Amino acid sequence: MQFQLNLNLVASEIILILISSLIFLVDRFIKNKVYAFVISLLTLVFLNFLIFFIPFGKFTYSYSVDFYSSTVKLFLIFGSILLVFVYYNFLQDYQKLNYGEVYALTLFSLLGASIAVSAMDFITLYLGIELLSIPVYFLIATNAVYDKKNVEGSLKYFVVGCFSSVLLWLAIGIIYYQCGTLEFKEVFFNSAQLPNKNYIVFAALILIAGFSIKMALVPFHMWAPDAYQASPIPITAFIAGIMKLAVLSALVKVLMVSFTPVRVEVRELLIPIVLLTILVGNVMAIKQDHIVRMLAYSSVAHAGYAFLGLISAEFYGYAFTIYYMVIYLFTTIGIFAVLTYLARLDQDYMMIPNLSGLSKALPMVSFLMLVFLFSLAGVPPTAGFMAKFYLFLSLIKGGQIIVAILAIVFSVIGAYPYLRVLKVIYMDPLPAEPSKVSYGLTFFIPSFVTLFLIIILGIFPDYVSSFIQRTFYLYLSLLYFHF
Repeated sequence: MQFQLNLNLVASEIILILISSLIFLVDRFIKNKVYAFVISLLTLVFLNFLIFFIPFGKFTYSYSVDFYSSTVKLFLIFGSILLVFVYYNFLQDYQKLNYGEVYALTLFSLLGASIAVSAMDFITLYLGIELLSIPVYFLIATNAVYDKKNVEGSLKYFVVGCFSSVLLWLAIGIIYYQCGTLEFKEVFFNSAQLPNKNYIVFAALILIAGFSIKMALVPFHMWAPDAYQASPIPITAFIAGIMKLAVLSALVKVLMVSFTPVRVEVRELLIPIVLLTILVGNVMAIKQDHIVRMLAYSSVAHAGYAFLGLISAEFYGYAFTIYYMVIYLFTTIGIFAVLTYLARLDQDYMMIPNLSGLSKALPMVSFLMLVFLFSLAGVPPTAGFMAKFYLFLSLIKGGQIIVAILAIVFSVIGAYPYLRVLKVIYMDPLPAEPSKVSYGLTFFIPSFVTLFLIIILGIFPDYVSSFIQRTFYLYLSLLYFHF
């Protein structure tokens, strides 16, 4: 094999490595931790523009820069820019966590996400997923400085993460035994020629199970509530938004490139898992009084919604899956920006009954909660409604009408936890006037940017959805047909 190493293709990854390492090296000697926020923000803004100038091509046969990976990286980096503001806003009142390592670990995790979505073989994919996950174990555990019990959430995620790695390696071993290669494209060609594809279907099922742990699909979802509650609030937003978008984007790429010959069989295996995930996530969210735990079970259900696009077994369904996760990313960042502000006021606001009458004391914050919760519930004219609509449409076009009807019924059930929070905020009496904290730009930027995106994409959804669909078709066209 002959190939040319073009370092321009991995410029963004090199920058992430250098900046993360720099923060780790100098943080011990700098007392004012604002430097880490500034460096991280400037790096991410620069990378957001750099993505447009990085050429397409292959960096060895294991790593590729193309339409698909560049588009996903664009959303990941943009979401990370907004999250860095949430980090800074949170850390001002939680000084025991205010270290540069928090930003550095986040950048390392983002590096893993970038590698995972650009991977073109299963080994590189696995390394990317692990690099994405390992810093998160430490980020969750950082909250132990306030409560030692928070280590439990990190430990649970670490244990299930190890199980995920075992499943991924098992799937990789079966794929290599059957196809004699680990390159995505070669697996497609070799598996298509197999007279008996049962082992490939089995490998795909195990691979999906490994990814399901990261996505918190039923029955691998029990780590999510404890890990979400144990994490600092911005880290929870990172896990629910950035991490899930990266993991699902990597899985979609594998299913789209390697497992196309067995996509119908994979669909039949996914249907019961996905429907059960949506139902369990929505039902369990109903009985939660801690708002972060409620959002954790909600994230389980939303992972199930995202997988509905995969059940369609068509490329437009895969595109709508990514679109759904992008909208969920924006909504998650927005609502956790609001929760960060409330946590700065009083940790008691993390309990839903304690939000009683909040609209009378904090009308702007309450309005933001209203829009973000409506988007999660799928209420028009928010972007969350259009994202669900596209997924249901892809199911109907794919002939899965019964699945679509069940998903719609489950989504009606899933609206209750959000409406309950809004009922407490807007209809219950205000027990006492709360103390107030100045908002600041670090609150306004992430919350109002996401508010704007959720409303605009709810009214004009075609801009992003069409862009993602064109990305899919251009990526597949250039992958298999060279002009």
